[in-house]
Amino acid sequence: MRASYVLRRYRMSIEDLERLLEQQSGQCAICRIPWQECVPAKRSAYEKHFLQHLCVDHDHLTARVRGLLCNACNTAMGLFAEDEKRLR
Repeated sequence: MRASYVLRRYRMSIEDLERLLEQQSGQCAICRIPWQECVPAKRSAYEKHFLQHLCVDHDHLTARVRGLLCNACNTAMGLFAEDEKRLR
């Protein structure tokens, strides 16, 4: 993932996201699967990079980044329209 895209889209640098990943112990923020074991969202030459395996979860209204999620957890959040009541 290009650093300029990440900065524009999420207002965070790659280094900021790397720190977030470290705070999450290298795992998805929801299911806790290590990022290396998560199925990549897309096949690419950069499959060794955590952003090919984890999605940047963010509030669509404020653009505030909440965490890094595996593709399965990110998809589930979308299917539940990010509604906490529906998720419970």
